[in-house]
Amino acid sequence: MKKTMTFFAVILFSSSVFAYSGTNGNSATGPNVQCYLPDGTSDYMPIVLCQHQDGTIKK
Repeated sequence: MKKTMTFFAVILFSSSVFAYSGTNGNSATGPNVQCYLPDGTSDYMPIVLCQHQDGTIKK
C-alpha cells in the first residue's frame, strides 16, 4: 500500500510540473526566441540554448 501511494504521489507532482512548463513560451532556460544559427538555419528555441550554440537573436 505504501508503494502504491508513493507511486500516485510521484505521478501527481510530476504531472503538475509538466502542465506548467512551456505553456506560456517560457521555460527554465528562458523565453523562446527565433534563433539564427551560424550555419544559416533558424529555429524557435529557448534563449540559453541559442546562446550556447552561438546563435543570434534578431528583434
